[in-house]
Amino acid sequence: MKITVNGNDFYYRFDGPKDAPVVMMAHAMGTSHRIWDWQMAALTDRWRVLRYDWLGHGDSAAPPGPYSLDGFVADAVGLMDALAIPKVHWVGISTGGMIGQGMGIAHGDRLQSLSLCNTTPQATPWYREWVAERQAVVRQDGMPPVWDMTKRLWFTDAFVDAESLAYCVIRDVFNATPIEGYLGGTSAVADLAYRDSLDQITTPTLVLAAGADPVTPLDHSKTIRDRIPGAKLESLPGQRHFSNVEQPDAFNAILTPFLESQR
Repeated sequence: MKITVNGNDFYYRFDGPKDAPVVMMAHAMGTSHRIWDWQMAALTDRWRVLRYDWLGHGDSAAPPGPYSLDGFVADAVGLMDALAIPKVHWVGISTGGMIGQGMGIAHGDRLQSLSLCNTTPQATPWYREWVAERQAVVRQDGMPPVWDMTKRLWFTDAFVDAESLAYCVIRDVFNATPIEGYLGGTSAVADLAYRDSLDQITTPTLVLAAGADPVTPLDHSKTIRDRIPGAKLESLPGQRHFSNVEQPDAFNAILTPFLESQR
């Protein structure tokens, strides 16, 4: 389904019992709500799962940029308001985890819990250069070459080489991402600067890291853990950035008990 928030149409979907607590899930750059397909079986028996495509991605609107993280946060709150949802358990991976940090800092009253997966609190000079490199490729040749240059950051070599159905789903979603949306989204995260505000988060927080993630290394997750009062850190050894897709059982075995503890 689609709904208009802040002047743009957003795709969203619900799964799970209508009377259950809401888990709101936000995806990574260049993906969509489909990145959470491998968590649905573990969640939808006891949670009302709300997935959405944030601006520029999936089936949501992809207007020309610039975009901003503050705008992504405002869109998430606006979607909750439009759907009359007072509070959610937020689960975000990568950029979805950045949006989650912004939610925790500015809208903690709308959160029951916060799960920040394979994410980072602060853009570095290297990160900005990497964004600029990918943007240049997209402007010249579109999305598929960016997938080819980054796929072994998202998944282990063995998973890439096997080309499983899960791998192909994420590849196809990535390659179909609107160019304007990708440029707008990557520009927004290049300005990420939440690190020094994380101590303002009072929501119970799980930081879920991938132990061999080259994009958001374990040290980044430790920084988030150390700066959010009471945050808990768990890690999946040997995994890369999209660990929830490659090792869903191990990922779910960490995520679901945390959500249950905050029910």
